[in-house]
Amino acid sequence: MKISLPLLKTFLLGASCLLAAPVFAAAAAPYPNTSAMGVGHAESTAWYAGCLKVKDAAPPPADLPAPSAVAALQQCQATDLYYDTKSMSSAKPADWRPVRHCAMVTHNSAVLMMLYQNGQGVQKDPQLALKYACSIDAAPAEMQGRIEHLQQINASGRGMIDLCDDITSGYMMGVCSAIDARQKQRLRTQATGKASDAMPAAAQASLQKLQAAVSKFADARAANETDLSGTARAALSIAARTAELDLLARDVREYEGGKLPPALSKAQLAALDKELNAIYGKLMKKPAEPYAGAVGKDGIRATQRLWLAYRDAWISFGAVRYPSVTSDTWAGLLTARRNAQLQDLLGN
Repeated sequence: MKISLPLLKTFLLGASCLLAAPVFAAAAAPYPNTSAMGVGHAESTAWYAGCLKVKDAAPPPADLPAPSAVAALQQCQATDLYYDTKSMSSAKPADWRPVRHCAMVTHNSAVLMMLYQNGQGVQKDPQLALKYACSIDAAPAEMQGRIEHLQQINASGRGMIDLCDDITSGYMMGVCSAIDARQKQRLRTQATGKASDAMPAAAQASLQKLQAAVSKFADARAANETDLSGTARAALSIAARTAELDLLARDVREYEGGKLPPALSKAQLAALDKELNAIYGKLMKKPAEPYAGAVGKDGIRATQRLWLAYRDAWISFGAVRYPSVTSDTWAGLLTARRNAQLQDLLGN
């Protein structure tokens, strides 16, 4: 079974929503939070005992949001706010305040753990950070690893904590991949926006069409040409999509800097096209996928059509923005990359 494009986009664009439930438990969750652990003996572990020692830790009243601000924070996304603020060159306490208030109102224990352990906009409080770590909805190995990580940091007096440092499940791989993808998307948008602003209007319009084409191709790569049978499917799907978007951003950055691709002849392009047809033909002759989530011929076929549209959009943009580069060169560059992707699918 394939992951749907709407679901993939929801994962990418709403990482903090996914984190809010069930990763960040609501106030009614048990403490320590064992709701994701099933039947076991957590009560006899060292980490559980450590959690009980800090059960009564609480943030100072001055760190709490004003009662009048609570209603407006009900729908805020603490995870997004946290990583956006962390990416600032020199975030000030005032920058961290809305992150903290949002996390408190939405019971985002992971963000609060990071804030109080790392001293981001607050006085460092290892005991309070540990309490929030104990409140995260996590698998046993993940909880144990995170608690031990905090203890090591505090024993050495060095290092910072991040939610994604100690993950153990395929689900959390997806969550953390979504966090990373969102930050990369933000940086890509900023960089590409600057490059586009320096272009003539015709090139800007052509670039927008190219970006739309690569987005559709990237979605298809993620949904149709990624093995989605395992628990890491979300992470793998996000990685496939991000790779295509990063590649376009890198290309534009290099070409705008004057580092244009080497010329390809018609004969070289013909050889690449022949190779593409041969690999694609072999893929279309393969038997049906043997298990749910496997890459299938229908998905490859649909993705190939979107790749052709992406290739044509690149040729059009190249003609407008880099007229010294031939259309054969752009076609050959894109075809060589696609051949590598198809060959990888054939091998797997």
